Amino acid sequence: MSTHFSVSIHCLLLLAEGAPERMTSTIIASSINTNPVVVRRIMSRLKQAGLVDSSPGARGFRLSMSSSNMNLKMIYEATKDEGPLFAIHTDSNHNCEVGKNIDALLDGLYTVAEEKIQAFFETVTLRDLEQALQQRIEHQSSSV
Repeated sequence: MSTHFSVSIHCLLLLAEGAPERMTSTIIASSINTNPVVVRRIMSRLKQAGLVDSSPGARGFRLSMSSSNMNLKMIYEATKDEGPLFAIHTDSNHNCEVGKNIDALLDGLYTVAEEKIQAFFETVTLRDLEQALQQRIEHQSSSV
């Protein structure tokens, strides 16, 4: 899995915290510690999935729906790279009993694992993460 998923969650949490105001890719990039171009690429994928909104006349991005209506599966689907979550190496020695069977053995296992992960992601909303983040922040400030 690439970092697009975690970066996307980071972006969306920033937008949720700043709602209803729009946030520019430069501001978002400063929190992620990356280039605004990277943020714009990710936001483009999120926009295509209907998770964020941007318009030509208005600078910046905002959530296109309530954070309680956006789940991690939606974010994962919008940002996942082509291919399966778990990749199988393709250069096995087919003269070896393990090498010639490893693909079929792991393929079914990985398919089930990905289905379970996506089912779990469907149960967690961006709002759940906002609340968990707020609890962490409050805990950190009370520990100081």
